[in-house]
Amino acid sequence: MIDKTKIKKQIEKVMHDFIKELNKAEGVKQDFGSERDKSTRDVIKKDQDKDFRKLMFENAPKKNQDFILMEKKHW
Repeated sequence: MIDKTKIKKQIEKVMHDFIKELNKAEGVKQDFGSERDKSTRDVIKKDQDKDFRKLMFENAPKKNQDFILMEKKHW
């Protein structure tokens, strides 16, 4: 059985040791990551390409009315 608390402590030790060694390195930027004013990006509205659907169906080897038929993991 896996001891989750033991693994968690090992992970915390590895991360702590990594940060400690990283702080010793020369030329490393002190501020890791970046802060944004907003946590999400603005939605960009794009016009639909009218010919996209037609081209996709023309290129599809197997199709059935409004659906493209595919097989999983089949090359």
